Amino acid sequence: MTPESFVSKLNVAVVEENNAIYRALLLNADPSGASDPYWKRVLTVFSDLNSDQREVLIELTRQVAIDTTANVLGVIDGTCALEGIDGEFRLTFGARNLAGELQGLFLERAEQLAP
Repeated sequence: MTPESFVSKLNVAVVEENNAIYRALLLNADPSGASDPYWKRVLTVFSDLNSDQREVLIELTRQVAIDTTANVLGVIDGTCALEGIDGEFRLTFGARNLAGELQGLFLERAEQLAP
């Protein structure tokens, strides 16, 4: 596995698939049928939005996934520090080191795939 293929697979699993799940849940779930208090509140707020506002919120969920994943990859790459950690993280696949440019590759891919 190359860093590029890892980033591609990570984008599909974390951003695209989760965004599709959130989109389906938000657009199709009935707030009165939700048992989780958190989801009931989210679905109630979402149902009060007009269609343009709903799309903006769905876009926000996608962007949050991108930003969060990029920050984690930055920690692995060593470009984002964690307080109190004096060491280097490594991400390997077999004997191959994948870390070093994962955050940049991921953000480039996300920009290319932006709606």
